[in-house]
Amino acid sequence: MFIKDIFTKIKNSETVRNMALSGICKPIAMLVSLIYVRVVLSFLGDEKYGVWSTLLTILSWVSYFDIGIGNGLRNRLTEAISNGRQEECKKLVSSAYAFIAIIMGLLMVVVVIVAQFVNWNKIFGVSPDFEETLSVIVSLSVVFIAGNFILSICRNILYAIQKSSIVSILELVTQIVNLILILIVRGAVKGNVLVVALIYGGSMIAVNVVCTIVLYARNRTFLPSVKQVDLSVGKNLTSLGMKFFVVQICALVLFSTDSLMISYLYGASDVTPYSMVNKVFTAISSMYIAFIVPIWSAFTKVKAENNYIAMKKSITKLQLFMIPFIVVSVVITIFFKPIALIWLKKELDYSYGLIPMGLMYCLLTIWTNTYASIGNGLELMKPSIIVAVVQAVLNIPLSWIFAELVGLKSAGVLVGTVMVMAISAVIMPIYIHLWIGKRIKMPSDSNNLEINTEETQSNNDAEIGETLGKE
Repeated sequence: MFIKDIFTKIKNSETVRNMALSGICKPIAMLVSLIYVRVVLSFLGDEKYGVWSTLLTILSWVSYFDIGIGNGLRNRLTEAISNGRQEECKKLVSSAYAFIAIIMGLLMVVVVIVAQFVNWNKIFGVSPDFEETLSVIVSLSVVFIAGNFILSICRNILYAIQKSSIVSILELVTQIVNLILILIVRGAVKGNVLVVALIYGGSMIAVNVVCTIVLYARNRTFLPSVKQVDLSVGKNLTSLGMKFFVVQICALVLFSTDSLMISYLYGASDVTPYSMVNKVFTAISSMYIAFIVPIWSAFTKVKAENNYIAMKKSITKLQLFMIPFIVVSVVITIFFKPIALIWLKKELDYSYGLIPMGLMYCLLTIWTNTYASIGNGLELMKPSIIVAVVQAVLNIPLSWIFAELVGLKSAGVLVGTVMVMAISAVIMPIYIHLWIGKRIKMPSDSNNLEINTEETQSNNDAEIGETLGKE
């Protein structure tokens, strides 16, 4: 049983240990998130919760504005650590802080100024006499998120030193702190989006400040210094990162515009049913994604060893690993409304087809993220960029057509997203299998495989084989 093997081999593999801890943290985080949603929905009401949900979508955009520096730091720092280049580690971290601080500083200034001239009531689909000042809420939230983005560099360092499970723990702690604070204030304050935004931003800042202090106290090698900021290092840091940035921006359009589009077309109240469906199915796909986080680095390692047969076998195991998550998704779809009623203690008006489309969205997310992790690990950026751009261009028009012209409304917006996700679901697996197959047939690769040492093969098993266990 490949699931059983995951846990029996934890002691022998840092990759599997990270995967197991992340897998444990993720369902707990999902449970806390579901409780949080119920509490905040009760605290704010349908309309204000719709505003908050849409605001979260806008805030998620900020995370894409580091022009790929985060991913660039993660890859370059891993290389520097592996080769024992301590001085370079300090330069990489220092330069990353400098570059991201400048970008986030400019972003905060621009957003705060522009926010004062935007009709946020219209964007959020609320009446002109909405009781809260949305420009203030948006500006303050962006300041929080931008500041948190700088502090989140500590998480990229944790990934580089193979401590991805700590990142999962940090996310869980943040959600717990967020929930506790909401429970405390709801008895003293009437439903207020500004209060929720302050707690949300403050929780992230506090957790990341503590993480940063502890990380540098225990790892002085990475302690940033103004003297270590290097322009050439910064440019090198963004070279690969820029490619990731293009993919990230396209993903932003694909995954973060649905709630905004629903709010604009049908009002903030219609965002709530969509958001509930999205959160339930995202909980399942996120749990799966938490397990496969180490796959990215594992495929990079095996690529360096030219062991393409190991890659092919590992992809088969990944496909088998999807099965239990697919089964759970289907079962939840069948019993979604009773489950949601127990969870929310109220019945929402789900538009026709919204729940089945939520299932399709979940299944495609599981499938496409698997191959995205493999593609990123192999640095197959050219096809990833082409597919991502096509998806971004088609997403909004298709969503509008199915929502307005076909008349599916909220479900139609999700139909458009599902259709464009199907593009990468077909193209990327074919491309990756052809890419691996071509290299398996190459004589140089075959010779390399024949002389693989027992130690190399053991390392391959630790990095990928053990991640999913033996069949």
